[in-house]
Amino acid sequence: MKASPPSSLVPQEGSPLVASLLVCGGLFPRGADQEYSAFRVGMFQFGMADFRLTPHIDNLEVANSFAVTNCFCSQFSRGVYAIFGFYDKKSVNTITSFCETLHVSFITPSFPAEGMNQFVLQMRPDIKGPLVSLVEYYKWEKFAYLYDSDRGLSTLQVILDTAAEKKWVVTAINVGNLKDERKDEAYRSLFQDLEIRKERRIILDCEQDKVKDIMEQVITIGRHVKGYHYIIANLGFVDGDLSKIQYGGANVSGFQIVDFDDPVVAKFDQQWEALEEKEYPGADARIRYTSALTYDAVHVMTEAFRFLHKQRIDMSRRGNSGDCLANPAVPWAQGVEIERALKQVSVVV
Repeated sequence: MKASPPSSLVPQEGSPLVASLLVCGGLFPRGADQEYSAFRVGMFQFGMADFRLTPHIDNLEVANSFAVTNCFCSQFSRGVYAIFGFYDKKSVNTITSFCETLHVSFITPSFPAEGMNQFVLQMRPDIKGPLVSLVEYYKWEKFAYLYDSDRGLSTLQVILDTAAEKKWVVTAINVGNLKDERKDEAYRSLFQDLEIRKERRIILDCEQDKVKDIMEQVITIGRHVKGYHYIIANLGFVDGDLSKIQYGGANVSGFQIVDFDDPVVAKFDQQWEALEEKEYPGADARIRYTSALTYDAVHVMTEAFRFLHKQRIDMSRRGNSGDCLANPAVPWAQGVEIERALKQVSVVV
């Protein structure tokens, strides 16, 4: 049985009263239990001194722009100072539009949005450059590129542009629109077709849950043996169990943003593993990179608002009724100050 939450992660009895509270928003997709647990842990750990963020949380289907609009407007009307959350291809334009219009900062570990978005702060580094460099390092000139269209198409476009320049032969296949009830059969059929074409070098530009589903079918049909090489194009290489793939003899390459060998990360990982899973869903598994970025985002928000609080900058919402659909729009006067403070945070661990 796991112990109660470690004292280093939760506020202690008898700790000094919190002198200042600021409301921040949270938009979490359904099923993001571990990310929400990491968010709560961050709120506890970084809000123990003279300053604390108070979250207002909504759980929603991020692919539904109507639901996203309702939740964003609800958050704005409650006077949140910034919003943490997730988006996908179908909702990213809605969120960026509201943020730009209302000067509300949105901090996210989702895939980097295309174009310049002043008030959208990306916690996730862009993978395009490193991915191209890895393909060049392995001297791939012919390969299959499996991508999830729900994550956007910007990485695919860079790969295709580079392919045109370097005379690569790329077979691009969208695996983001497969129906759940038939996805396993579809994955098997896809890899059988790739085998007919002698495509044994494959990039998987998908989140880890889809990579897991694909790799299970790869093993089922024996495409995990010597001669195959897979590149996983996300930042959570060790988030999934690749032992069976590697045991079969296939090469697997990828990227890892969380360094579990780092002493600071290792200490946090021990504390994370000691959390009670019933209280913190997802704590029974190693923290995923999206959850780690969520935790870091809370740190960034806390440091930014603590700085503004110490500078005695007036962040009140006076003169703003909180109507996100007002015509003409009424942006938050302090929104730019908050955006700048968030971007200037330098976290030292």
